[in-house]
Amino acid sequence: MNKLSLLNKFLSIAVFTMLVSFSGISSAHHSAIAFDMNAPLITITGKVTQFIWRSPHTSINMEVENAEGEVEIWKFEGGGTVSLVKNGVTRDSIKPGHIVSITAAPLRDGGLVD
Repeated sequence: MNKLSLLNKFLSIAVFTMLVSFSGISSAHHSAIAFDMNAPLITITGKVTQFIWRSPHTSINMEVENAEGEVEIWKFEGGGTVSLVKNGVTRDSIKPGHIVSITAAPLRDGGLVD
């Protein structure tokens, strides 16, 4: 597995923490213990190709340009619909074609999760 694929997996998992942090309900469902909340946050920017509005988790697929200028598809899992609505996010907030940035904390051990 090349470094970019590893980075892709790392960031996909890290972004999950950011999206789940939209609500206390989600934090009861998933622990954030694997993530280093004291480390500098990382930010990923890309073009949304799909936003899936479904419980128990929403998800976003994005096209992200890697260091070589190649486009990769990244998939991120987020909070549940009820939690997101409580924080002002609706099924119409994110549409294909939107450019979005997602910020998250890295894993504590610096590793990756498949």
